[in-house]
Amino acid sequence: MPTLTTVTTATKSTLKWLSISMVYFSILFAVIKIGVAIKERLAPAPPPPPTLAFGKLPSISFPKGEIDKTLTYSLDTITGFLPVLPYQAKVYKMTQIKPRFLALDNARRKTANVGFRSSEVKLSKNWYRWTDESYPFREITLDIFFSHYFTLSSPFLSDPLASRFATNFSNENSAVNTAQEFLLGMSSFPQDIDPARTKTLFYSISRDGDLVPETKASKAQVVRVDFFQKDIDKLPIYYPNASTSTLNLLVTSIQNQQIVIGINFPYQPISKSAYTYPIKTSSQAFSELKAQKAYIASYFGSATNISIKNVFLGYYIGREKQDYLMPVVIFEGQNGFFAYVSAVTDEWVSK
Repeated sequence: MPTLTTVTTATKSTLKWLSISMVYFSILFAVIKIGVAIKERLAPAPPPPPTLAFGKLPSISFPKGEIDKTLTYSLDTITGFLPVLPYQAKVYKMTQIKPRFLALDNARRKTANVGFRSSEVKLSKNWYRWTDESYPFREITLDIFFSHYFTLSSPFLSDPLASRFATNFSNENSAVNTAQEFLLGMSSFPQDIDPARTKTLFYSISRDGDLVPETKASKAQVVRVDFFQKDIDKLPIYYPNASTSTLNLLVTSIQNQQIVIGINFPYQPISKSAYTYPIKTSSQAFSELKAQKAYIASYFGSATNISIKNVFLGYYIGREKQDYLMPVVIFEGQNGFFAYVSAVTDEWVSK
């Protein structure tokens, strides 16, 4: 029969070898992990091939550029070289809204919530208009089947007394809140808006009804509020003008009461349906830029040679309805220069 001493000795021996084994396996696991990391750095496993499930994609419909002179380009990145872009990127399907039986009733409710209680005027199969007869007169035009897609206009700025009626803002946040509350009243404040990127531009009103840029909210009689969508796959979304959004509202203050007098809101929801497509190298995209095949999104300078400071991937959303959210190669330079080149390789884009 084993004695207590024998059992204790055997237990200690077992625990000792168990501890040694655990240390050994920990070291072995760490060595394997380091080996795999080194292998991936020296000879990374190739990514899975693009899925291409949407088939050939339509060309991105960029608007007509406003730069009427030929530009040349030189590279001035931090490294002195073009970056290595990913081999592929996702293309997303935009959500397609189907006609609904109660669409007009829903539109009436939404517009009434924000002060438009007139009878609607039918403009086409999808588009209807409502008016607000109180001062300042306003009209809202809505696609009833795509109710996040609407505009609002007012002749307020053309009123010779507009500059006298409009009062200054206490701060920019109040204008942002007014804009957001209007969209919430319309049930049209998108969930993919990034509050941290919201931008405000300040204006006073000239006697001719023109908007004159100001630097402070305290001097502004009109505030433009731009809402930007969140990044997709850690890539930013860009619009036709690189520094502003297509989703914007004009807010004025009349006798210290804020009111929305202008809206452009061509919002399209982005679905979760996405497939990967091969994209151009940065060198290929740069060649297209130099060949005048890029869309110039903004440029405030006068020089014709542009130093490219940064090159990166992003997504593009225009003012018109589009079927897909597609990636673009974005070139950034001095004096507010931004240019976009469609990123999906040419063989997968219809011409």
